[in-house]
Amino acid sequence: MAVYDGDESGEDNNTTVSRNAPLSHSQKLRQSETFKKFEEEFNETTETFSHQLNDIAKKTDSVNMDELFASANSIMENATNTYQLMDILSNIRYFDDSTYAHSLNVALLANILARWLHFDDEKLKMITVAGMLHDIGKVLIPKEIIQKPGKLTDEEFQQIKSHPLKGYELLKAKNVDEEIAQAALMHHEKCDGTGYPMKVTIDKICYTARIIAIVDVYEAMTANRCYRDGICPFHVIRTFEDEGYAKYDPVYMIPFLRGIADTYLHNTVLLSDGTQGEIILTNNTTPSKPSLLVNGAFVDLSMRSDLSIEKIL
Repeated sequence: MAVYDGDESGEDNNTTVSRNAPLSHSQKLRQSETFKKFEEEFNETTETFSHQLNDIAKKTDSVNMDELFASANSIMENATNTYQLMDILSNIRYFDDSTYAHSLNVALLANILARWLHFDDEKLKMITVAGMLHDIGKVLIPKEIIQKPGKLTDEEFQQIKSHPLKGYELLKAKNVDEEIAQAALMHHEKCDGTGYPMKVTIDKICYTARIIAIVDVYEAMTANRCYRDGICPFHVIRTFEDEGYAKYDPVYMIPFLRGIADTYLHNTVLLSDGTQGEIILTNNTTPSKPSLLVNGAFVDLSMRSDLSIEKIL
Protein backbone atom coordinates (compact mmCIF):
# COMPACT_ATOMS: atom_id res chain seq x y z
CA MET A 1 0.00 0.00 0.00
CA ALA A 2 1.46 3.33 -1.02
CA VAL A 3 1.82 5.97 1.69
CA TYR A 4 0.87 9.48 0.61
CA ASP A 5 3.73 12.00 0.67
CA GLY A 6 1.45 15.01 0.32
CA ASP A 7 1.79 18.51 -1.05
CA GLU A 8 4.73 20.12 0.68
CA SER A 9 3.94 23.65 -0.50
CA GLY A 10 3.39 24.78 3.08
CA GLU A 11 -0.01 26.27 2.30
CA ASP A 12 -2.76 25.64 4.84
CA ASN A 13 -5.94 25.02 2.86
CA ASN A 14 -8.13 25.83 5.86
CA THR A 15 -6.83 29.28 6.70
CA THR A 16 -8.42 31.42 3.98
CA VAL A 17 -12.18 31.28 4.31
CA SER A 18 -14.85 33.78 3.31
CA ARG A 19 -16.51 35.43 6.29
CA ASN A 20 -19.90 34.31 5.05
CA ALA A 21 -18.92 30.74 4.20
CA PRO A 22 -20.26 28.06 6.58
CA LEU A 23 -17.62 26.49 8.78
CA SER A 24 -16.49 23.02 7.79
CA HIS A 25 -16.70 20.10 10.21
CA SER A 26 -12.94 20.36 10.76
CA GLN A 27 -13.09 24.09 11.44
CA LYS A 28 -15.98 23.73 13.90
CA LEU A 29 -14.19 20.88 15.67
CA ARG A 30 -10.94 22.81 15.92
CA GLN A 31 -12.77 25.77 17.52
CA SER A 32 -14.32 23.60 20.26
CA GLU A 33 -12.98 23.68 23.81
CA THR A 34 -12.68 19.89 23.78
CA PHE A 35 -10.36 20.02 20.78
CA LYS A 36 -8.27 22.88 22.18
CA LYS A 37 -7.71 21.02 25.46
CA PHE A 38 -6.88 17.82 23.59
CA GLU A 39 -4.40 19.57 21.28
CA GLU A 40 -2.67 21.32 24.19
CA GLU A 41 -2.31 18.03 26.08
CA PHE A 42 -1.18 16.23 22.91
CA ASN A 43 1.58 18.77 22.19
CA GLU A 44 2.78 18.76 25.81
CA THR A 45 2.81 14.97 25.94
CA THR A 46 4.66 14.76 22.61
CA GLU A 47 7.41 16.94 24.06
CA THR A 48 7.68 14.76 27.18
CA PHE A 49 7.48 11.58 25.13
CA SER A 50 10.36 12.69 22.89
CA HIS A 51 12.60 12.87 25.97
CA GLN A 52 11.34 9.49 27.23
CA LEU A 53 12.01 7.83 23.88
CA ASN A 54 15.51 9.30 23.59
CA ASP A 55 16.33 8.28 27.15
CA ILE A 56 15.21 4.71 26.46
CA ALA A 57 17.18 4.59 23.21
CA LYS A 58 20.39 6.34 24.19
CA LYS A 59 20.74 5.94 27.96
CA THR A 60 20.46 3.10 30.41
CA ASP A 61 16.88 3.99 31.30
CA SER A 62 14.56 1.02 31.58
CA VAL A 63 11.11 0.99 30.01
CA ASN A 64 8.36 1.93 32.42
CA MET A 65 5.18 0.65 30.78
CA ASP A 66 2.91 2.21 33.39
CA GLU A 67 4.49 5.64 32.91
CA LEU A 68 4.25 5.47 29.12
CA PHE A 69 0.64 4.31 29.21
CA ALA A 70 -0.27 7.05 31.68
CA SER A 71 1.10 9.66 29.25
CA ALA A 72 -1.11 8.40 26.44
CA ASN A 73 -4.08 7.96 28.74
CA SER A 74 -3.87 11.57 29.94
CA ILE A 75 -4.52 12.70 26.37
CA MET A 76 -7.43 10.35 25.81
CA GLU A 77 -9.21 11.64 28.89
CA ASN A 78 -9.97 14.80 26.90
CA ALA A 79 -12.28 12.88 24.52
CA THR A 80 -15.68 11.55 25.59
CA ASN A 81 -15.58 8.36 23.45
CA THR A 82 -13.53 6.50 20.83
CA TYR A 83 -15.39 8.08 17.89
CA GLN A 84 -14.73 11.61 19.10
CA LEU A 85 -11.10 10.64 19.73
CA MET A 86 -10.77 9.27 16.19
CA ASP A 87 -12.29 12.47 14.77
CA ILE A 88 -9.98 14.70 16.81
CA LEU A 89 -6.87 12.75 15.81
CA SER A 90 -7.78 13.24 12.14
CA ASN A 91 -7.71 17.00 12.69
CA ILE A 92 -4.57 17.44 14.79
CA ARG A 93 -1.96 19.46 12.88
CA TYR A 94 1.71 18.84 13.61
CA PHE A 95 4.45 21.43 13.82
CA ASP A 96 6.73 18.84 12.27
CA ASP A 97 6.61 15.30 10.95
CA SER A 98 8.45 13.83 13.91
CA THR A 99 8.87 10.23 14.96
CA TYR A 100 7.49 11.22 18.36
CA ALA A 101 4.18 12.76 17.24
CA HIS A 102 3.66 9.92 14.76
CA SER A 103 4.34 7.24 17.38
CA LEU A 104 2.03 8.88 19.90
CA ASN A 105 -0.73 9.11 17.30
CA VAL A 106 -0.25 5.44 16.34
CA ALA A 107 -0.51 4.52 20.02
CA LEU A 108 -3.82 6.36 20.37
CA LEU A 109 -5.21 4.77 17.21
CA ALA A 110 -4.10 1.33 18.40
CA ASN A 111 -5.85 2.01 21.70
CA ILE A 112 -9.06 2.95 19.86
CA LEU A 113 -8.97 -0.24 17.78
CA ALA A 114 -8.25 -2.34 20.88
CA ARG A 115 -11.32 -0.86 22.56
CA TRP A 116 -13.44 -1.59 19.47
CA LEU A 117 -12.14 -5.17 19.72
CA HIS A 118 -13.07 -5.28 23.45
CA PHE A 119 -9.54 -6.05 24.64
CA ASP A 120 -9.09 -6.42 28.39
CA ASP A 121 -7.14 -3.78 30.33
CA GLU A 122 -3.82 -5.61 30.18
CA LYS A 123 -3.92 -6.10 26.39
CA LEU A 124 -5.14 -2.51 25.99
CA LYS A 125 -2.07 -1.24 27.82
CA MET A 126 0.16 -3.61 25.84
CA ILE A 127 -1.05 -2.45 22.42
CA THR A 128 -0.91 1.23 23.42
CA VAL A 129 2.70 1.01 24.60
CA ALA A 130 3.58 -1.07 21.51
CA GLY A 131 2.34 1.84 19.41
CA MET A 132 4.45 4.30 21.37
CA LEU A 133 7.60 2.19 20.94
CA HIS A 134 7.10 0.73 17.43
CA ASP A 135 9.44 3.25 15.75
CA ILE A 136 12.01 3.57 18.52
CA GLY A 137 14.66 2.19 16.14
CA LYS A 138 14.45 5.45 14.17
CA VAL A 139 15.92 7.29 17.17
CA LEU A 140 19.15 5.36 16.49
CA ILE A 141 19.32 6.51 12.84
CA PRO A 142 21.01 9.87 12.03
CA LYS A 143 18.56 12.79 12.12
CA GLU A 144 19.76 14.10 8.78
CA ILE A 145 18.45 10.90 7.18
CA ILE A 146 15.18 10.73 9.15
CA GLN A 147 14.42 14.40 8.45
CA LYS A 148 15.83 14.63 4.92
CA PRO A 149 13.34 16.66 2.84
CA GLY A 150 14.41 15.26 -0.53
CA LYS A 151 14.57 11.78 -2.00
CA LEU A 152 16.67 9.27 -0.08
CA THR A 153 19.61 7.52 -1.68
CA ASP A 154 19.49 3.72 -1.83
CA GLU A 155 21.95 3.55 1.06
CA GLU A 156 19.89 5.99 3.16
CA PHE A 157 16.70 4.06 2.40
CA GLN A 158 18.35 0.86 3.59
CA GLN A 159 19.28 2.62 6.83
CA ILE A 160 15.65 3.66 7.29
CA LYS A 161 14.56 0.08 6.67
CA SER A 162 16.91 -1.08 9.42
CA HIS A 163 14.83 0.62 12.13
CA PRO A 164 12.60 -2.40 12.94
CA LEU A 165 15.59 -4.61 13.75
CA LYS A 166 17.36 -1.81 15.64
CA GLY A 167 14.23 -1.21 17.69
CA TYR A 168 13.77 -4.90 18.44
CA GLU A 169 17.36 -5.37 19.59
CA LEU A 170 17.14 -2.27 21.78
CA LEU A 171 13.89 -3.33 23.46
CA LYS A 172 15.06 -6.93 23.94
CA ALA A 173 18.20 -5.67 25.69
CA LYS A 174 15.96 -3.80 28.13
CA ASN A 175 13.82 -6.88 28.83
CA VAL A 176 10.67 -5.31 27.39
CA ASP A 177 7.69 -7.64 26.98
CA GLU A 178 8.21 -9.85 23.90
CA GLU A 179 4.93 -8.73 22.27
CA ILE A 180 6.06 -5.09 22.35
CA ALA A 181 9.53 -5.95 21.05
CA GLN A 182 7.98 -8.08 18.28
CA ALA A 183 5.71 -5.16 17.29
CA ALA A 184 8.81 -3.00 16.80
CA LEU A 185 10.39 -5.75 14.70
CA MET A 186 7.37 -6.70 12.57
CA HIS A 187 5.19 -3.60 12.08
CA HIS A 188 6.32 -3.36 8.45
CA GLU A 189 5.71 -7.04 7.72
CA LYS A 190 2.72 -7.90 5.52
CA CYS A 191 0.49 -10.95 5.87
CA ASP A 192 1.31 -12.03 2.30
CA GLY A 193 5.08 -11.96 2.91
CA THR A 194 5.77 -8.75 0.96
CA GLY A 195 6.88 -6.67 3.95
CA TYR A 196 10.24 -6.25 5.70
CA PRO A 197 12.68 -6.94 7.30
CA MET A 198 12.07 -10.71 7.24
CA LYS A 199 9.27 -11.10 4.65
CA VAL A 200 7.35 -13.44 6.94
CA THR A 201 3.67 -14.32 6.43
CA ILE A 202 0.69 -13.93 8.77
CA ASP A 203 1.35 -17.11 10.75
CA LYS A 204 4.72 -15.70 11.90
CA ILE A 205 3.53 -12.15 12.71
CA CYS A 206 2.40 -11.46 16.29
CA TYR A 207 -1.02 -9.89 16.87
CA THR A 208 0.44 -6.62 18.19
CA ALA A 209 2.44 -6.13 15.00
CA ARG A 210 -0.60 -6.96 12.83
CA ILE A 211 -2.57 -4.24 14.61
CA ILE A 212 0.23 -1.66 14.60
CA ALA A 213 0.81 -2.27 10.86
CA ILE A 214 -2.79 -1.23 10.10
CA VAL A 215 -2.96 1.89 12.26
CA ASP A 216 0.58 2.92 11.24
CA VAL A 217 -0.42 3.13 7.57
CA TYR A 218 -3.74 4.81 8.37
CA GLU A 219 -1.98 7.46 10.47
CA ALA A 220 0.63 8.16 7.80
CA MET A 221 -2.05 8.71 5.15
CA THR A 222 -4.66 10.69 7.08
CA ALA A 223 -2.69 12.77 9.56
CA ASN A 224 -2.47 16.50 8.95
CA ARG A 225 1.00 17.97 8.81
CA CYS A 226 2.10 21.60 8.90
CA TYR A 227 2.77 21.42 5.13
CA ARG A 228 -0.29 19.51 3.85
CA ASP A 229 -3.72 18.19 4.75
CA GLY A 230 -4.25 14.49 5.31
CA ILE A 231 -6.11 12.28 2.85
CA CYS A 232 -9.86 11.94 3.38
CA PRO A 233 -10.54 8.92 5.66
CA PHE A 234 -12.96 7.44 3.11
CA HIS A 235 -10.23 7.48 0.45
CA VAL A 236 -7.94 5.63 2.85
CA ILE A 237 -10.68 3.11 3.67
CA ARG A 238 -11.11 2.50 -0.08
CA THR A 239 -7.35 1.94 -0.45
CA PHE A 240 -7.46 -0.68 2.30
CA GLU A 241 -10.48 -2.32 0.63
CA ASP A 242 -8.71 -2.40 -2.73
CA GLU A 243 -5.25 -3.46 -1.58
CA GLY A 244 -5.36 -4.51 2.03
CA TYR A 245 -7.07 -7.87 2.39
CA ALA A 246 -3.95 -9.80 1.41
CA LYS A 247 -1.53 -7.51 3.22
CA TYR A 248 -3.32 -6.90 6.53
CA ASP A 249 -5.15 -9.21 8.92
CA PRO A 250 -8.91 -8.90 8.17
CA VAL A 251 -9.68 -9.85 11.78
CA TYR A 252 -8.32 -6.44 12.78
CA MET A 253 -8.63 -4.47 9.54
CA ILE A 254 -12.39 -4.91 9.04
CA PRO A 255 -13.46 -3.68 12.52
CA PHE A 256 -11.05 -0.76 12.12
CA LEU A 257 -12.50 0.33 8.77
CA ARG A 258 -16.06 -0.06 10.06
CA GLY A 259 -15.22 1.99 13.14
CA ILE A 260 -13.73 4.79 11.05
CA ALA A 261 -16.85 4.92 8.87
CA ASP A 262 -19.08 4.96 11.98
CA THR A 263 -17.09 7.96 13.27
CA TYR A 264 -18.51 10.10 10.45
CA LEU A 265 -22.15 9.02 10.62
CA HIS A 266 -24.39 12.13 10.16
CA ASN A 267 -21.48 14.19 8.85
CA THR A 268 -21.88 16.25 5.68
CA VAL A 269 -19.50 15.18 2.90
CA LEU A 270 -18.49 16.40 -0.54
CA LEU A 271 -18.96 13.89 -3.34
CA SER A 272 -16.86 13.44 -6.47
CA ASP A 273 -19.56 15.06 -8.64
CA GLY A 274 -19.50 18.25 -6.55
CA THR A 275 -22.74 17.60 -4.64
CA GLN A 276 -23.02 17.39 -0.88
CA GLY A 277 -24.77 14.79 1.24
CA GLU A 278 -25.25 13.59 4.81
CA ILE A 279 -24.07 10.10 5.77
CA ILE A 280 -27.17 8.38 7.18
CA LEU A 281 -26.22 4.67 7.02
CA THR A 282 -22.84 2.98 7.17
CA ASN A 283 -22.00 -0.08 5.11
CA ASN A 284 -20.45 -3.01 6.98
CA THR A 285 -19.53 -4.82 3.76
CA THR A 286 -17.89 -1.85 2.02
CA PRO A 287 -17.28 0.87 4.62
CA SER A 288 -16.01 3.35 2.00
CA LYS A 289 -19.48 3.31 0.39
CA PRO A 290 -22.09 4.43 2.94
CA SER A 291 -25.61 5.63 2.14
CA LEU A 292 -26.35 9.33 2.07
CA LEU A 293 -29.15 11.85 1.88
CA VAL A 294 -28.39 14.08 -1.13
CA ASN A 295 -30.80 16.94 -1.88
CA GLY A 296 -33.56 15.00 -0.14
CA ALA A 297 -32.89 11.79 -2.09
CA PHE A 298 -31.46 8.51 -0.75
CA VAL A 299 -28.16 7.59 -2.43
CA ASP A 300 -26.47 4.24 -1.78
CA LEU A 301 -22.84 4.67 -2.81
CA SER A 302 -22.37 0.91 -2.98
CA MET A 303 -24.67 1.02 -6.02
CA ARG A 304 -22.89 3.99 -7.60
CA SER A 305 -19.45 3.17 -9.00
CA ASP A 306 -19.31 6.70 -10.42
CA LEU A 307 -19.53 8.42 -7.00
CA SER A 308 -17.17 8.56 -4.05
CA ILE A 309 -16.64 10.70 -0.94
CA GLU A 310 -13.97 13.31 -1.57
CA LYS A 311 -14.00 15.32 1.65
CA ILE A 312 -15.66 15.53 5.05
CA LEU A 313 -17.17 19.03 5.30
